[in-house]
Amino acid sequence: MAPSVAASMAVADQGSGSPRLADHFLNARVELYACLQLLTDRARFITGASWAAIALLEGTEFVYCAASGNSAPVIGSALDIKTIPGLSLSTDRKSLLVRVIRESKTVGFFQLASDAAKFGEHDLQAIIRLSEMVSTAIDCMEAEQQSVTEHSTPAIPVAITPSPKPVAPVLWHAPESITPEFSSQSSTQAQDSAISVYTCESCGFPVSHGRTICFDCEERNVPSAATMVRLLSARQKEEEGWFRAHGYTIASLLVSAVAAAIIYWLR
Repeated sequence: MAPSVAASMAVADQGSGSPRLADHFLNARVELYACLQLLTDRARFITGASWAAIALLEGTEFVYCAASGNSAPVIGSALDIKTIPGLSLSTDRKSLLVRVIRESKTVGFFQLASDAAKFGEHDLQAIIRLSEMVSTAIDCMEAEQQSVTEHSTPAIPVAITPSPKPVAPVLWHAPESITPEFSSQSSTQAQDSAISVYTCESCGFPVSHGRTICFDCEERNVPSAATMVRLLSARQKEEEGWFRAHGYTIASLLVSAVAAAIIYWLR
C-alpha cells in the first residue's frame, strides 16, 4: 500500500533525539507545503478558477494542505468526497477534482471550483500534470528524510556517576573564531532560509533544478531571459561590427558634408 503523507511525516516525531535531525525533517516538510502552495496558485492562474486546493491522505482522511482563493477550503479541514459528484469534471463543468496517484494508490486530490467560467478538457489535462508534480514533491520529501536518517549518527548514551561532593562549575568561553553550532534565529526564519525554489525565467513558475523555463513556456517557444540577453548581445555586436567595417566611408561622407556646408556659407 502506498504510504500516506502523514506516515512519512511521523518519522520526524518518533524521538529522533537530535535537534539537528529534527530540523532537517521540519525543513523537508516546510519545503513540501511551500511547493503545494505554489501549485495551487499556478492552478488558479492557468484555469481561471475561483479557488484551488490540495488535500493529502493523513490517516483515514484527506486533509487540505494548501489552498488558494478567498472562498477556498480552510487548511487543516477534511475533504468530504461523498458530497462531490464524480472525480473529474462535474456535470456543470464548474468543479474539478483530480486524484494524486502514488504506487497505484490515491494519496490526495487536486480540487478546483469556478463561479463563472467553465472548465474544459484543456484545464483537466493541465491539472492532471500538476497532480503528477504533487506526487513528485512528496517523493522528494521522503527521499530527503530517508537520506538524513541514513547519514545521521545515533547518540551514544553515557553513564554519569554522581559526585560525592559538590563540584565548582567550570566556566569556559568559546574563542571568537568558533561559530556556534545552533543559530539563535527563530524556527520560522530557519525554515524560510532552508527553502530553495527554482523558478522559470519567463513566467516565474517553479521548475526543477537545471531548467531555466517551465514546460508551458517551452511549448509556447517563449525565450528565457538568458536567451534574450544572448540575442541582444549578438545584435549589438553585429551593429558595432557594421560601424567598424564602414567607418572610413561614414567619415568620408561626414567630411564631404561639412566641406560643402562651409563653401555654401562662404558664398
